[in-house]
Amino acid sequence: MSAMKIGKQIAFLRKQKGFTQEELANALGVTNQAVSKWESSQCCPDIQLLPHMAKLFDVSVDELLGYKKTNGLGDICLKIKDYFSALPERAAFESAYRIAALLHEAAATDGYKKEVPWKEKDYSADAVSSWGMSVCSEPEGSTGRKNNALFFALGDGYISPNGAQIRALKAALEQLSDRNTLQAVCSLYALTQGNFDLYVTADAIAAAAHLKVDETETALRDFPLIVKEENGECKYRLDGSFAHIPPLLSFFYTV
Repeated sequence: MSAMKIGKQIAFLRKQKGFTQEELANALGVTNQAVSKWESSQCCPDIQLLPHMAKLFDVSVDELLGYKKTNGLGDICLKIKDYFSALPERAAFESAYRIAALLHEAAATDGYKKEVPWKEKDYSADAVSSWGMSVCSEPEGSTGRKNNALFFALGDGYISPNGAQIRALKAALEQLSDRNTLQAVCSLYALTQGNFDLYVTADAIAAAAHLKVDETETALRDFPLIVKEENGECKYRLDGSFAHIPPLLSFFYTV
């Protein structure tokens, strides 16, 4: 096996166990520089160190050398972290969505033990942001997918809302039950969601929502917004902590 492959495997297993390079070096009786050189593929560890290293990592020597792949959940999580850390800026969300879509399918089929009436998809490449509605609710948890929204909830650990939270929920639902508010909020989201720096006028929101400007301003008056003034004109976008509401609301309608 090449020094490059051995170095990558040592780095992978070390991170999986939560060791620093210094901690691994101390456990093996070598210098920090030696571990660094292994992981950067400048050289390979002495063959006499391999059994000790394999014991530290709780793997066989074959696994240490990469001849036998490790496939536990911890390995998968670490590989996912490594994958995302190597992505360019602002590329993480689409990849996360694609993985989440695959996980929804896995959960809905009980780990591919049940068939689903879906056309087989390549979640790494196919268009996956448009979907009908798929919901699976089991004692273990619930997962749903509607259009471009995905939802997961674990059955264990559910906490019923307390009195204060119920009151806040009631107030939020009452506000969203107003048709003009819903049209204005959803239109504002549609206008701005593609550009984090974009703010739009009440006129633009009103046109998209098919409302009058004064109706739009009244509908959005008490909704959490970020307001910016440009050339004497107010422009709006949804407050970031509430921007998830429009896609989440898609789970509430079936037409």
